[in-house]
Amino acid sequence: MKPLVRATLALACLAAGCGATAQTAAPAPDLTRRLARAADRIASIDAEANRIDDYNQLRNLQSIYGFYQDEALWDQVVDLFTDDALLEVGSNGIYAGRDSIRRYYLGLTGGKQGLERGQLSIQSQLSPVITLAADGQSAEARWRVVIQDGNFGQSANWGSGVYENRYIKQNGVWKIQRLHLYLRFFAPYEGGWTHTSAALNARYGKSTAKPDRPPGSQYETWPVRQIAPMHYGKLNYAAYQLAPDDSVKAGEPAAGAARTAAGLEAQVRALELKLARLRAVDEVENLQSAYGYYADMSMQDATSALFTENSTLEILGRGVFIGRDRIYEYMRRLGAPTAGRLFTHMQLQPVINVSADGTRANVRARLFEMFGVNNAQAQLAEGTYENRFVLDDGVWKYQGLNGYQTFYTDYEQGWGKHSVPLMSYFAGYPPDLPHSIEYEPYPAVFVPPFHYRNPVSGR
Repeated sequence: MKPLVRATLALACLAAGCGATAQTAAPAPDLTRRLARAADRIASIDAEANRIDDYNQLRNLQSIYGFYQDEALWDQVVDLFTDDALLEVGSNGIYAGRDSIRRYYLGLTGGKQGLERGQLSIQSQLSPVITLAADGQSAEARWRVVIQDGNFGQSANWGSGVYENRYIKQNGVWKIQRLHLYLRFFAPYEGGWTHTSAALNARYGKSTAKPDRPPGSQYETWPVRQIAPMHYGKLNYAAYQLAPDDSVKAGEPAAGAARTAAGLEAQVRALELKLARLRAVDEVENLQSAYGYYADMSMQDATSALFTENSTLEILGRGVFIGRDRIYEYMRRLGAPTAGRLFTHMQLQPVINVSADGTRANVRARLFEMFGVNNAQAQLAEGTYENRFVLDDGVWKYQGLNGYQTFYTDYEQGWGKHSVPLMSYFAGYPPDLPHSIEYEPYPAVFVPPFHYRNPVSGR
């Protein structure tokens, strides 16, 4: 238990007379000031916890934006913006207001929601630098985007850039107020960024919808060296503090409200749960990242230990495996660690939601995989996880891992020309259950189910 929590509970107990006996004749001490100071300190800690929660919500918001953009779910994307939002992508001009932003996105896909067969759009949202305002009602953030898109049998592209975005909180809900993508490059897969040019870069984000006004800034893309403005470059160090001295004390009792021992105890219990849920976000993300590192090295024992006894695993259409022992056997059939074998499992762009009681969590994340055998073969792969976690005897573990295949492709050909069909069952090792969803990977269009609703609209 935290020292402050122990002290607060001790004060509350003292105020309630926990240690008094019937023979005590001395009058109870006046703890009014001490209780007031404890209540103020609780409110201050609560404010800091709220700022951490805001950071987590903002990270989820931008990651959700990326997952919706992957699938061209434009109505869901537009719901994430404020009514007066501004959108600026590369050199394509500024779109003002949600109606114009909707026109922009629909203009990317011929006026249609969703992708068509053969279309690929992966927009990985990575490396956030988030700066919250002192009052907790607005924020700015820088993000990196890694782009993989294409039309099967026709074209494939790599791309990269940085966002400088602004967000505001409206009625307790974070929304995007300004999204500005500074494109770095957009190059054909064949030849890659080594041979890109300004003309090739300018292809990205072209919409048939006309902008409301020209770009807010003119800049050149790779190979010219250009630094996109950094919102945090103009701030001093004090602005980075998690809870500045002048921050609002969220949760402080109303003026004149009684500070009682029972009231303090209730605040402490609520604060303990809030901190446990915030801590769970980091612990669950660490767990998912650890899974990726263990999978890299084919460490089947370590990987299996991350799962509960009754957990489930479902990856790439190979069916559902139930229980830690069965999961271990599944992992063994992926192959033993050997020299000359590359097997990376990068766990990216998590959307983390913890249950109200702090004992369960769901995570949507992106898989970027590089597989290879030295002097023999090389593959790239993309996928989406929808995972469930549970607090098992005080330790976070996987309750269910579900990995959906976006594509597997030969490195030389790339996703524009080659994609492996959905994996089949292991020979001689059938699953406990068939896979739960029938789907085809790229070039077919499949949207893995979301564990969450739109954080702004709720749909």
